Amino acid sequence: MARVYQELEQALPGLSKAVYSQPADSLAAPKVAVRPVSVKGGLQYQIETFRDNKAYHRNVAAEELLLIAEKELEGRYRQVLLVSSRESAQYVLRQRGDYKKSSSSPSLPRPGGLESHNKAKEYILREGENIPALVDLGIFTQDFKIVRSRYDKYKQINRFIELVDQELKDYQGKEISILDFGCGKSYLTFLLYYYFAVKRGMEARIIGYDLKAEVVENCNRIAEKYGYDRLRFEKADVSRDLLSNEHIDMVVTLHACDTATDFALNYALSHGVKYIFSVPCCQHEINGSIHKGGELDILLQHGIIRERICALLTDSIRGAVLQSRGYDLDVIEFIDFEHSPKNIMLRARYSGKCLRKSLKQALELREKYGFSQKLLELQYPEECGK
Repeated sequence: MARVYQELEQALPGLSKAVYSQPADSLAAPKVAVRPVSVKGGLQYQIETFRDNKAYHRNVAAEELLLIAEKELEGRYRQVLLVSSRESAQYVLRQRGDYKKSSSSPSLPRPGGLESHNKAKEYILREGENIPALVDLGIFTQDFKIVRSRYDKYKQINRFIELVDQELKDYQGKEISILDFGCGKSYLTFLLYYYFAVKRGMEARIIGYDLKAEVVENCNRIAEKYGYDRLRFEKADVSRDLLSNEHIDMVVTLHACDTATDFALNYALSHGVKYIFSVPCCQHEINGSIHKGGELDILLQHGIIRERICALLTDSIRGAVLQSRGYDLDVIEFIDFEHSPKNIMLRARYSGKCLRKSLKQALELREKYGFSQKLLELQYPEECGK
């Protein structure tokens, strides 16, 4: 008589996934999936239970998983799939109550040879990890493989999470609140929620702002589908609408276009937000307003050079404003240029140490070259004559 929980125990050291489906009684959830996850305390196992078109998650240690498998799952599902480094095996419940091992096959080696000699980059959020929202958003296939055409996007959002993880590795709080400005289709927003709520087991509350009502509607539908009840999306123009007055720990932007980034940074500064992660995009404002007037004229002669210089100047001024308001700042290459030409991140943490030297230089350049820069004007209206 095959006992699947015993087979699971043997497979556990190299377990990739376990799926219990086709419930044998009416009280059992339609489907239960198990996957290993790497959390702050080490390796755990994520149990995902599907009920009423929603997914519920909890992370447990190996001992608790085996107890649940024996007491709550054994004999209640007609079909069980176990995939490990050793083999992929299918079990079918027979009428007499035991399981028959209906099929099995050895696990295939990773492409490219032995892992020790050809080790792939270990992403915090790995391909094959059970992140169902990424299926709905078109990043993963139904079996959690990366959609080839979305590989660049997958790398971008993984890198963003990696940089958040580096900055907040010592964060001791049990709760965190986040605003995502210009969230768009919200790949990053959903991954931030998954990272904090599922991987780190925190009480994460996230709000995503976007201008497009249909995008907001769709994202709220996905959040509801998977039981992400502390994740919500709102239609808002960040430059005009009244935004959240709740306590916020972190502001993020990923390619919020042109001055939308400035309004997001201004919100963070005005509300005393501790952490800022901003990847700007389409910095047109200075390029559209700058005129010749000094030593930098040689850089303004040719359109392509002028455009790049103005983009770098924009982010340099943003950085100077952040530092002048008491933030420690890192300017980071966010992603390889081949995956996105918008590859600078401003990562800032409030320390209270105000540095104004760079701000003074920014104001002098603005005076000499006559350009507009929204964050500078929002934070220092008197010095900009606004």
